[in-house]
Amino acid sequence: MKFSYFLPTKLSFGFGTVEGVGAEAEGLGGTRALVVTDKVMVKTGIVGRVGSHLGGVAFDVFDEVEAEPRIEVAQAVADKVRSAPYDLVIGVGGGSSMDMAKVASGLATNRGPARSYVGSNLFPKRPLPSIMVPTTAGTGAELTVTSMVTVDGHKQWINSPLLLPSVAVVDPELTMSMPPSVTAATGMDALCHNTEAYLSNLASPITDSAAIEGIRLIVKNLEKAYDLGTDRAARESMSLGALMGGIALQAKMVYGHSIGYTIATRFKLPHGVSCGLPLPYIISNYAVACGPKMPKLAEAFGVSPAGDPSELGKAVGEKARSIAAHVKIPTTLKELGVAEGDLSSLAEECVTMYPRPSSPLVFDARSMGLLYRRMWEGSLEA
Repeated sequence: MKFSYFLPTKLSFGFGTVEGVGAEAEGLGGTRALVVTDKVMVKTGIVGRVGSHLGGVAFDVFDEVEAEPRIEVAQAVADKVRSAPYDLVIGVGGGSSMDMAKVASGLATNRGPARSYVGSNLFPKRPLPSIMVPTTAGTGAELTVTSMVTVDGHKQWINSPLLLPSVAVVDPELTMSMPPSVTAATGMDALCHNTEAYLSNLASPITDSAAIEGIRLIVKNLEKAYDLGTDRAARESMSLGALMGGIALQAKMVYGHSIGYTIATRFKLPHGVSCGLPLPYIISNYAVACGPKMPKLAEAFGVSPAGDPSELGKAVGEKARSIAAHVKIPTTLKELGVAEGDLSSLAEECVTMYPRPSSPLVFDARSMGLLYRRMWEGSLEA
């Protein structure tokens, strides 16, 4: 067995940890920070709350982040961070805000347009230090090397180990005001991260341990957090489960996220919805290829581990689908509004634009087309 694992980010987790963000900023040598966020975070007072704990660290706010941000937003935040002598970037919000904060930290010290950094390992100079303060429990972006951007209508990524944040301050208190729809989408995203990372052929004992615990926490608590947003124990568990997903993500994803990318911009879906819909079908279709891992996955999902891999795949897929249905995530492509005639073109786009070398299953356009057909019909047969 060979594997490597790299996570230099300092983690600070728990209720009240946001109060220490000023000390973290000063510890990084910060004197003037750019806070990257969206207008909702400003309107709800969360940005002001974070700012109130920054003490002597001066800060400005960039609040133009949008959901599923376009490359033009990445360029705008680059222009902003280059306009003044900032020495620290702080991301406050969901995955989109944290992704754009990572972009800001990278482009503060590296010249050229944001578009020229779409791809992997393209930053020659070390970014500014950064602190991520997630306000949702889903993306794990506070612990990843990737910033997702939409380029010409397609999901792409700016990817570099240099983008790993310096500090992640994960305070479940900041997630308490999430409305049910955001709780659902971000929670399903976290479940997808943990599950897909577990099924990846790049998984290691470290990522598997994080993924299984993340799945267990989310399966037990997502419906509780959705039904009663003031349930502090459920919110804490969801934040921890999402954090585990960020750790597990070093194993990378399988084709669930690729499928999600093909429908996200076309139907203007939150990321967690676009990736949550394929999850039950991914589980059932990967079950045989990942046979030895299925009993432990079943236990994490609260399903009996008895049975052959195919049976376990269907049972775990049904459990994932029941959770999605409970939190009102669409469970078939037909329900979403995908036309039957578009299935082949979506499958072709998936394997062509979003290949997954980390997938233990190899798909071509035909086999992926069969999977899209199952997702359209709602069949968990592999």
